[in-house]
Amino acid sequence: MTGKSESPRAAPSPTALSALPAAPAVFTGREDEVAELLGALDPGVGSGSESVVISAVSGLGGVGKTALALCVAHAARGRGWFSGGALFVDLRGYDEVPVTADQAVLALLRALGVGDADLPPTADEQYARYRGELSSREPVLILLDNASDPAQIVPLLPGEGGGHRVLVTSREVQDSLPVRQFRVNGLTPDASRDLVDRSLRLSDPGDRRVAEEPEAVRQLAELCGHLPLALLIVSALLRRRQRPVSTLVSELRAAEDRVRALRAKGVDQYGKELSLRPVFDVMYARLEPELAWVFRLLGQAPGDSIWLGAAISLTSLEPEYLEPLLDELTAVSLLTALPGGEHWVMHDLVRVYARLVAVEDPGVHEEVAEARMKLLEFYCHLLVSAKAHVEGISEAAPQDYFDTREGALKWLDSERTGLLEIVHWTDGEDKGRPLSLLIVLYLDSYLSLRRAFDDWATVTKAAYEAARRVRDSWAEAKTSGAHGLALFHLRRFEEAETAQRRALRLSEESGDAKGQAMAWNHIGITLRALRLYDDAIDAHTRSARIAAEIGLVRQTSRVRMNLGAALSEAGRTEEAHDVFEEALAIHVELGDKEGETMARNGLGVALFKLGRHEEATTAFVHVLGLCAESGDWHYRANAWSNLGTTWNELGLYDKALGAHNRALNWYVFFRDRHGETLARASISTVLLQLDRTQEALSARRQAPDLYREFSDESDIAELPNTHP
Repeated sequence: MTGKSESPRAAPSPTALSALPAAPAVFTGREDEVAELLGALDPGVGSGSESVVISAVSGLGGVGKTALALCVAHAARGRGWFSGGALFVDLRGYDEVPVTADQAVLALLRALGVGDADLPPTADEQYARYRGELSSREPVLILLDNASDPAQIVPLLPGEGGGHRVLVTSREVQDSLPVRQFRVNGLTPDASRDLVDRSLRLSDPGDRRVAEEPEAVRQLAELCGHLPLALLIVSALLRRRQRPVSTLVSELRAAEDRVRALRAKGVDQYGKELSLRPVFDVMYARLEPELAWVFRLLGQAPGDSIWLGAAISLTSLEPEYLEPLLDELTAVSLLTALPGGEHWVMHDLVRVYARLVAVEDPGVHEEVAEARMKLLEFYCHLLVSAKAHVEGISEAAPQDYFDTREGALKWLDSERTGLLEIVHWTDGEDKGRPLSLLIVLYLDSYLSLRRAFDDWATVTKAAYEAARRVRDSWAEAKTSGAHGLALFHLRRFEEAETAQRRALRLSEESGDAKGQAMAWNHIGITLRALRLYDDAIDAHTRSARIAAEIGLVRQTSRVRMNLGAALSEAGRTEEAHDVFEEALAIHVELGDKEGETMARNGLGVALFKLGRHEEATTAFVHVLGLCAESGDWHYRANAWSNLGTTWNELGLYDKALGAHNRALNWYVFFRDRHGETLARASISTVLLQLDRTQEALSARRQAPDLYREFSDESDIAELPNTHP
């Protein structure tokens, strides 16, 4: 029968229906998303005569869109909303053969009570019958799950009739339709832990592994990128194996393909495969060739986020051409745009996948290697400029990419994680000097300013090993010296001296006079910390002589300031005073604000030791002003400490207490345990002078553990000295 005819009268439809699958058995951490979606579905919002409200939930495959939608749908029904019922259809949009709207409407008509004998013969008539059934009902909730194309959705939208709501889930943003769009991201660390815990205890209420291995669970959740599908997979693996969580963590860390390793036997509650790699394979396969190319290159970007400048460097595309492609990758949930329009985030597991795709396809190896080299060169140029700004000598940079020191620091802060990661790009290179070694060396001033000495020690050690691997003696010397300086700041003095003397030997072997001067200077600083003052004076004298011979005026003066500090600590205070006065004049003439700060601080220390406390006060106050200009808050903390000690000697106890408290607050902020030790001891001393004995004892009681940590109680009575 091909012509139109009046359909036989259908059997009466039920007054309410529920074709929803069961709510997720384990669901957590989506309180805000649930509340927002319920607000959009609330039939009390708006009138029955207005257009159908369509809500669309988008997000990366495996992020839990279906679970969220079903949780919300059941909650809405539990509140008595949608008295006409609820309909559900899985459109299987990312299967090899998706469900068409023509197929879906037949399932929906059957759910509405229309028997096969009553189905209209053509698709158009079936859609009309579907809309007619809905128009005669009380409000109905229609959940269209897993859509990949608006063509799957549009024919299934209700027509006339009020109060109906449509909820769509898709990996892609449905921006061609009039929808309220919701984007879903991974879970929080707490919610990730709860999801694993609930999954395990649902199977075995006595399973205590999450409670007993909190650190291993935290690491496991990180390896899963806090992605619900990945978390459900590892939960299934843990249920099957009954082994410690830490064992699975070790296996995932060792896996060459972590994405492929995230798989378990069986299916989930909704019949979906417990495997992550196929999900990502489908998303990648759907990309057009140019978009797939950009995706592979963006996957090479280091760090937690992808900066627009880095994306331009990797792809060599102009912003006006690249940004629409970034928008496309965002729309298909392979990127997430951050506020400001300058940074995007690629989920950790997606980044792992993008890099694996590049490794597995020999045809793209050359393009990836070229892109990474371009990015390294770009970062090197930026870092030369940023380092010059941090050190206050921006005119020394061959190209200036930043307008101000604050701008340079803001960029360094935003790119810090990526810059630290780049040092590991030397892995596998077997010739030439890897640019990543230069990047490590350009980071020294910034990481020192930010007191990031653990990071500095980690990357300099890796850089030194890379320099040895490629047999670059110059880079070996530089990275060994930098590693020694980082160890010095971590108060690992013996190790620091070993690294610095190695740098000296390498510099001597290569005839690098500048490297020798720097190495002797760092050795002197470390010897001072070891209280070997005569040896320190000799080392600084050697360093200053070499620097002067090769015409390094600024460096010579800075080395002589360290010589002045060693002289002061050796009790040769008059000599130290003269050295700092000479250095101050030189750095003021050079316009070197950082050098001037160090000289004034050292001069203040010498004046204090000479008993010229009023002059010392003036010097330290000047240092505070210079630190405020430069933004070096840690040096400012030292200046407050020195000023407090000086005021204490002058009998200005209230002012001294205030200064030491300011210093303490900054030391705590910077997590500088040694500075905190000094500040607490100084506060105790001043409180005793104020006859506030109980408070003094309380302050003193907080210090013993710190004393034991550093094993240098005698430092507590001394005035902090100049910075190296």
